[in-house]
Parts: sequence; C-alpha cells; structure tokens
Amino acid sequence: MKKINTFLLITFSALLLCVLIFDYPKKFISRLIFSHELSLLTHSVFYKIDKETPFDMKKKENQKKSLVVLNNYTYDFFRLPGLAKLNNLDDGVSWKMLHGSIACDGVTDIFLRLAESSNTRVAMIFLYNNDIISTHTLSLVDLDDSIGLDTSVNLSHTINDLNKMYLFDPSYNYFPINKKSQFVNVNYMLKNKIEFLNYEKLNSDNIRLNLLQNQKKVFFTNRAYNEYSIISKLALRIVRIVPTNYLRLLFKFGIFINPDLDDDYKKFLYARLEHVLLNYDDAIVNYSKITYKNSYYDSAQYWYKRIKSSQSVLKKYKDIFSPLTGLKFSKDL
Repeated sequence: MKKINTFLLITFSALLLCVLIFDYPKKFISRLIFSHELSLLTHSVFYKIDKETPFDMKKKENQKKSLVVLNNYTYDFFRLPGLAKLNNLDDGVSWKMLHGSIACDGVTDIFLRLAESSNTRVAMIFLYNNDIISTHTLSLVDLDDSIGLDTSVNLSHTINDLNKMYLFDPSYNYFPINKKSQFVNVNYMLKNKIEFLNYEKLNSDNIRLNLLQNQKKVFFTNRAYNEYSIISKLALRIVRIVPTNYLRLLFKFGIFINPDLDDDYKKFLYARLEHVLLNYDDAIVNYSKITYKNSYYDSAQYWYKRIKSSQSVLKKYKDIFSPLTGLKFSKDL
C-alpha cells in the first residue's frame, strides 16, 4: 500500500510539474475553462444579470423581458471594433466577451449564448444585400420553438419560416417591438417599414429594411437544455452552486496560465472579466491600473469612461428605452 501511495504521489507531482513548466498543458487548461462545452463564463454572466433583475429571467412568462435585458446588456458591454479601440477577435464566446471589441457576428454569438440560459432558441442569421454579399449578422428568436430549428441547422427552412421569428440585433440594440410596445415578427416589420425608420442599419441598396427582406441564411443556433451533454449539464450545475468568488478565481487562473497571452493583454482581460461580471468597482480599479505604456491603454480608457458615465452598466428592464419612440417599454410585453 505504501508503494502505491508513493507511486501516486510521484505521478501527481510529475503531472503538476508538467503543467507548471510546459506550455501545452497550460494552454489546454485555459482553453478548457473558457470552452463552449462548459460555458462557465456565459452561465456566470447570465446568473449575475438574473440576480440583479427583479423578475426571474429563467421563467417562460418573463422570456420577452429577459431577451430585452440580454440584448441591451450585450449592446452596452460589447462594442464594434471601431468604437472600442481594439481589433476584432475571432475566437470562442468567452474570449470574445473578455476581449470586448467584437464584430456583429461575434456580438450576435454572445447574445444567443446568453439566451441559452433562458432556454430560448436563437439563430444567428446572415443578411445579404442585392449583390448577395453578407453585410450584417443578427439574431432571430423562435419564442415558442415552433419553427423547429435545432443545433443541426436544418437548412430546409424557408424565408417564410424565418420571417415568423423575432429580430434581436445586439450590435445596434434593435428589438422586435413596435411603437405600441407589442412583440412583432419579421413579417410585421416588413409590412410596416415606415414604423421602423430608425432601424437604418438594416437598409441597403437605397431600400428600407432591404437586408431583412432579402434572402437570409441560418449560420447556427444555440442549444436547448435538452441538447446539453452530460458535461455541459454538470458545468451548469457547478455555476448554480459554486460561489461567484470561487468562479472568478478560476477565470483569473485561466487567463493567468495561458502562455499565448502577453502581460499587457492579461491585465486588460482581468479588468474586462470584472466588468462583464458586473463588478464595476473592481473593473474601474483594474482599468485605471493600465497605464499609457500598456498596448491596451486606449481600450481600457474607453471602457473605464463608459462605466463612469453609466453607459456600460446593466440597465434594468424598466430603464430600457425603445429605439423607435425614445420611451420606456410597457410592463406587459
């Protein structure tokens, strides 16, 4: 028995030494912590938002309001590259969230992954102009799962099927809500274009909402809970029961141990981590520690100022305004 214990101790020590010395194990562990299969960060962010929201975002009766909150959060916390003073990042959702400066497809990816925690089916949609060039990406939501989308992405769905879905565009904070605060699908929007004059980013070729009425392509969809693997379900359970501070330490460890990240970028990611988890005071401290000598100084200052001006802090549903009317939404969506 003593020999077995000695062998196990030596084996464990050797494995630990490999992790501490060699880059590949470090990178593997870091990528695992922030992997899509585990989705530890996206689930943690959702539950932090849910905790700050006066209604239960996981309940079906609050689905519409929850999606409005998530769309607005995504718009406020993740900005297009030209705005956030940093180049786009093409990587997994968790890394995109930490990076913060993301193109429209990445912003859409973040929104639909967050919506997974409300068990809502969301598809990433490529929109095309008249030259059949995809110039924008957004989300279409299947509120009652009636369209039959799944993670295999059945491409037999027609444009008529997709037009029955509900538009969320976190890149520009567009909602599927008309001036009467009614949830409306794409068909309604196309029949009432004059009502959506403010949605000018969906125009093309001098035609109002042309991107929306042209051919659309489903790139992929998020997962429903019954499609989660055993590992994904276990990870979700971990997020629900493990204290947030322990998960924060795990995320920081995942950043620290990654050999592909330079020290300047790690300091920036530590600040972003606190920011997306709604720890504003800690985020401000971390952003302010990034000096002009750091490569990410401009982006850090951008986010620092957005927190101080309350532009990148979580807005409660009652404080979110319609882009159509400039007024708050009604309470009975």
